[in-house]
Amino acid sequence: MLFRQASVSDAPAIARLHRASRAAAMPWLPVIHSPHEVLEFFHDQVLPSQTVIVADKLGQVAGFVAYADGWLNHLYVAPNAWRDGTGSQLLRRVQAASSTLQLWTFQRNNTARAFYVRFGFEQVELTDGQRNEEKMPDVRMVWRRI
Repeated sequence: MLFRQASVSDAPAIARLHRASRAAAMPWLPVIHSPHEVLEFFHDQVLPSQTVIVADKLGQVAGFVAYADGWLNHLYVAPNAWRDGTGSQLLRRVQAASSTLQLWTFQRNNTARAFYVRFGFEQVELTDGQRNEEKMPDVRMVWRRI
């Protein structure tokens, strides 16, 4: 597996992986953006303004992480690469480059919450979800280098 800085040319693969991973991991989550809107979001907003690292497995994007200013904004792994260490390796790279990280995840996403706890994140805030697009209860988690 090769870990590399993403380029704008990775946007279509990142957008496809994002949609597939969310659908598989959170089938209960409302889908509120079209595939084209997701592609535009990653191409026009995320890639130009955040550090984005992709896990490249034989020329295919198997996972990606996006972070900026102490926030872990996206960490997604292709369903066929779940539990193979891809997500762990991506998160470790971000932690190595950071002194503190915050993230939001959905309260109902117990798999993600447990994953982040294994890496030292602590739950610091629960909300009713009214501030996120999906209107689903979420949790803010924080990690600090010791």
